Amino acid sequence: MTIPQQPQPYAEPAAPAYPTAVSRPGRSLAGAIAVFLGGYLLLAGFGGFLGQTALSLFATLADRPGPQYPLATMVLAFLQFLFALIVISVGLLLARTSATSALIGIIVVVVGSLLTFTFLGLRFNGLLPIPGGQAGIPFNAVLVNSWFAIVFFGGVAWLIARSARIGWLALLATLILIPLPIAFQFANLESGIIQIVMYLLSGIVGAVLILAGRPLRD
Repeated sequence: MTIPQQPQPYAEPAAPAYPTAVSRPGRSLAGAIAVFLGGYLLLAGFGGFLGQTALSLFATLADRPGPQYPLATMVLAFLQFLFALIVISVGLLLARTSATSALIGIIVVVVGSLLTFTFLGLRFNGLLPIPGGQAGIPFNAVLVNSWFAIVFFGGVAWLIARSARIGWLALLATLILIPLPIAFQFANLESGIIQIVMYLLSGIVGAVLILAGRPLRD
């Protein structure tokens, strides 16, 4: 006697897997490029109109004599500053491992950039209590060193957004950016040469920090 076979329910064919519009590796790479570009824009700003705006703004607030720049120039500098922060924020959101990590990274880079702007304005108007002469060199090399500050805070933001682990050791590479600007000034190097060298070194250190995040292919 044969046992009748129960008919098997009809199984829907599996839907073909289509690639998403932007793959995870693509998002990570786009985020890295955006953060790198935004960091460059910040460095260029602090070396140009943004640094001059900090000097002029804090001189005005403290009612001290100093260079006064046209309002339109200062507004343009702030808009460039804001645009650079937006570019970095978009990069962190693209490369994030979680929304929380991206938000923390954005806060870090925004606060760090604002602190750098404030320290520059206070220092060059004599409002920051930093010793003069050789005693003040360590403070000047860190507190008002935009090369170090932007690369450091940008690197911290990236590593947070990428949930890095051992990659945090790459932050040690930023230490090379602390003494060099002052050393170059003492060596009486031309301003243009100093900027070229510092841009190259900042780019190299920035690339190391980008790679120190979790692999871009994950």
